[in-house]
Amino acid sequence: MQLLTVGQLARQAKMSRTALLYYEGLGLLRPAARSEAGYRLYGPAEAERLRAIRLYREAGVPLHAIAQLLAPQQREPAALLEQRLVELDRQAQLLRQQQRLLARLLAHPETMRLGGLRTKARWVAMLRGAGFSDADMDEWHRGFEADAPDAHRRFLAALGLPAGEIAGIRARSRRGPRAAAPGA
Repeated sequence: MQLLTVGQLARQAKMSRTALLYYEGLGLLRPAARSEAGYRLYGPAEAERLRAIRLYREAGVPLHAIAQLLAPQQREPAALLEQRLVELDRQAQLLRQQQRLLARLLAHPETMRLGGLRTKARWVAMLRGAGFSDADMDEWHRGFEADAPDAHRRFLAALGLPAGEIAGIRARSRRGPRAAAPGA
């Protein structure tokens, strides 16, 4: 069994030596042994534990929860991971709400006059770049039409859409989820 120094393990894991020492300070990673000169030495079990720590960190699991996940007496690791998944879902919902609000702010006539997104193509490209699907855009239009119909009309006009297209988008937005038009 070949033991690695902290520097060798850090290079192998593509991490900084400081990060490994930080994990050691938190009790997440311990050396298997020490050399005669006092250097930390890590074996395959510690390398595997470090791989698990990194995987959990990539999933956004907080360090205190990783300590719980790696604890020998841990019987319900799935519960901790489920908790993180639920937390991510809440964060994603909040971010989607913020996206819709920002899109609404960008659609405000005052903002439109400042330039940038004055065409349907540019508006749709911006929303697509932000991860909006056709259904998301439909929902956005429905909400805008329900909350501020006149502002919605002015926004569509500011994009340079012809009156007939504006009327069609607004009518579909009032009818419901399946009828709203993607895009605009």
